[in-house]
Amino acid sequence: MKMLAAYGSISAGILLAAFSADTPPTTTWIGTTYEYASVRWSGDKTSIIWPDGTIQKVVAFGGKRRPDGIDERAWYFTSAMNIMAKNGFEFVHMGNEDIVMKRVAAK
Repeated sequence: MKMLAAYGSISAGILLAAFSADTPPTTTWIGTTYEYASVRWSGDKTSIIWPDGTIQKVVAFGGKRRPDGIDERAWYFTSAMNIMAKNGFEFVHMGNEDIVMKRVAAK
C-alpha cells in the first residue's frame, strides 16, 4: 500500500512539473505566402482570373487580335502568360484548358 502511495505521489509530481514548466511560445508562420491567378481557355474569350476575383479578357490588354494562320490556343495562352508575368506572376501549372501562375502576396 505504501508503494502505491509513493507511485501516486511521484506521478502527481511529474504531472505537476510538466504542466507548470515554461512552454515555448506558439510559432507563427514565417514562410512565404503566395497568391494565385489563372487563365481559362475559351478562344477569343480567353480570360485571366486575378487573385482579387476580377476577370479580364486577354484581348482587353492591348486589343491585339490573333494573326491569321497562328494557333489560337497558343496565341491567347502566350499573351496571357506575358501579361501575368509583367504583373509579377510566375508559372505553376498548365492543363489542357487552364494555366495557373503565382506571385508572392503583399503583406
